[in-house]
Amino acid sequence: MSTDVNKAIHELLFEQTAVIVPGLGGFTSTPGTATVDYVQDVITPPSSKLEFNPNLVINDGILVQYLQKNNLSTYQAAEEIVEKFVASVRETLERREIFEIPKVGRLYQDYEHKIRFMPEGTNFNADSFGLPTLDFQPLAKEKPKPMPIPQRPATAVVEGGLATAQVAAADTNIKVGETQTASLLMKTLPWLVLLAAILIAVSLYIIFGGTNQKTVADLPEAVERLNVKPTLPETENAEAATTPSEDNPTPPPVAKQKNTPPKAAAVPEAADTEQDSFEPNKSKVYLVVHSFGVKSNATKFAQTLTEDGYAAQTKKVGNLFRVGVVVAYDTKNDLEKTRRELAAKYKAGPKTEKELEEMGQ
Repeated sequence: MSTDVNKAIHELLFEQTAVIVPGLGGFTSTPGTATVDYVQDVITPPSSKLEFNPNLVINDGILVQYLQKNNLSTYQAAEEIVEKFVASVRETLERREIFEIPKVGRLYQDYEHKIRFMPEGTNFNADSFGLPTLDFQPLAKEKPKPMPIPQRPATAVVEGGLATAQVAAADTNIKVGETQTASLLMKTLPWLVLLAAILIAVSLYIIFGGTNQKTVADLPEAVERLNVKPTLPETENAEAATTPSEDNPTPPPVAKQKNTPPKAAAVPEAADTEQDSFEPNKSKVYLVVHSFGVKSNATKFAQTLTEDGYAAQTKKVGNLFRVGVVVAYDTKNDLEKTRRELAAKYKAGPKTEKELEEMGQ
């Protein structure tokens, strides 16, 4: 059954930013840009950087549900398959042997008994999957040819040395003129620099002198809201609502008009596998920490949550990318404690998906 788990990890990495193997650790992928190797003259397409985090041991249910769906088995049977796989991996690592996951990488244990990971090199970036590396040859830059130096015409020899004296006098006049020009330029250069500085100062005063102080004070808030979708007036679009941001992740809903057709339901990127309620003795719930309008920002924040030890998960709802964590709890007090911890740590107001739906978001 280890083959099924290996295959499941490989296939899930194309869809998820993090695949957690309960009791072993989690594989996380970070999108990267294209690279250029000037030594080997090779251009590599954009790919995801694959890493292994042994601290991600909480079961988020993604791997188990994938095995349950593909093997047409029960949830308990899929959990037993994962447990046997983890036991096999740990036995192999305890024997100081390398455990290989095909098309993903190799796991081994160092002298400090820490699990290390060597990626295979598979490109898990779905946008650039299948793109080959390109060979290139740099173009040689031709040096510009030097300009020819004009030659002074030869002076005719005249008896008595009259022509030679005239040429010498002409050369002297040219040198004196060049010296005077250079001296004049050196005298006027400081005044030109001063005049340029005055013009720059006047221009800056004209541009920024009349700026409203309130507008300047609001600049930091405006900068933080660059990625927020603008709010439309209620008279133009009754369904428009304020887009959540890091400062206001859960704004109040806007009342809809009676004759407005219902808004189409957003399709999330990942299946919702958590119990989204406050009933006691439930296993877990998905808390949305922040919502973003740009996918790259959501990916960076999900990476931050993963590095802090949380089971991060990204979901796309409409035009927004929700980033949250899967929280296990027994009572409502435990859930509220985790909610306050996330709110203080990331300056947010974590909400469950059920709460967001009730608020019309």
